[in-house]
Amino acid sequence: MSAPGRAHFLGSALILAGTAIGAGMLALPFVAIQIGFFPTILVFLITAFFMAFAGLLMLEANLSIGPGCSLYVMAAKVLGRPGKVVATVAPLGLFYSLMVAYLVGGGGLIKQLVSAAFSYSMSIQLCITVFALVASIVVWNSTKAVDYINRFLFLLMLVAFLAAVLALFPGIQYTRLTAIGMSRDALWVVLPVVFTSFGFHGTIPSLILYQRDNLDLLPKAFVSGTLLAFLFYVVWLIISMGNLDGNTFSGLGKADNSVGGLIQQLSLSAAAWEYTEVFLYAFSDLALLTSVLGVSLGLFDYLASLFQRQESVKGRFQTSLLTFLPPLVCAIFFPDGFIAALGYAAVALSVLAVLLPTAIVWKLRQSNLASSVYRVPGGRGLLFCSFLFGSAVILLQLLGSMGVL
Repeated sequence: MSAPGRAHFLGSALILAGTAIGAGMLALPFVAIQIGFFPTILVFLITAFFMAFAGLLMLEANLSIGPGCSLYVMAAKVLGRPGKVVATVAPLGLFYSLMVAYLVGGGGLIKQLVSAAFSYSMSIQLCITVFALVASIVVWNSTKAVDYINRFLFLLMLVAFLAAVLALFPGIQYTRLTAIGMSRDALWVVLPVVFTSFGFHGTIPSLILYQRDNLDLLPKAFVSGTLLAFLFYVVWLIISMGNLDGNTFSGLGKADNSVGGLIQQLSLSAAAWEYTEVFLYAFSDLALLTSVLGVSLGLFDYLASLFQRQESVKGRFQTSLLTFLPPLVCAIFFPDGFIAALGYAAVALSVLAVLLPTAIVWKLRQSNLASSVYRVPGGRGLLFCSFLFGSAVILLQLLGSMGVL
């Protein structure tokens, strides 16, 4: 692989991983404690496999119909009117739900970080607005700007994360990791949150357009981005669940700012360095920022295609307003909607990332219209399993929300 090729590969993998590593990662310890560390790792492995597979399916479908085309175009051409309706509603539901969650989470962490560093209290609404403004300026500029800024922020996030890991590693107690989960039948809580944590699929059309001259690198980038996210999650669970016991997590889960409380508790652990809290807040904010950049980029390009906005300064400004204003308003009026937004996102993500790509590829292959440029390994059995997995996520989330489980 040439030097430019390696750079493009790295940029694509980091955009995908940065999109996945966000609010979902910060919520993982609270759901993992329900079934235990090792059962959660098994859920990670199964979810990572099917999410990477679904991403490759979307790549195959996209190249078969038109490189860089939106999910709406793919569904409309292959699935007809029903596909049009579902493909319009699902991406908007996913993107806006995740945007609300990330803006709320990012604003809350900025508030905590400013308070810890400067002993000054900013309003949560102002913090959310600042977080949204920074992300909107980057996305409005260009996809290339998102790529390069995302690389830089991801590296900073990695440094902050490694510093926090080094500080907290000595305090890990293996007995806490092997403890039996608080609720052995709580898979319905764990799977949707874990599933959402591997969501990078909204950025795929944008990456295909950006990497139109390096399409052969994208399959490896999808797998590498998924593995990178998986490794981050495993380490995050080890240092969080290994340092705190189940009773602590139970109390934090009932608090108004559970993520901020988690970071405070970890920073107070016996093994923590003096500046561990700063590293943890920096890591959390950067994780949310890289994630919101990836999600907003996907939403930006989707809305530009849906409403046929031009690439001019005026056109990109209009698309930026459509991208950031609705979730910003929701986040300002519902600053405690972090977990609720993630729940809605799981349902929409399953439709967008798994069910629709699987159905599209199934029909393309049956009609002998599948891409000759790239074809995902696996036959009908694997496609059926993928569809079944996506359906299970939706069913578990809906039944859990209704109190049936």
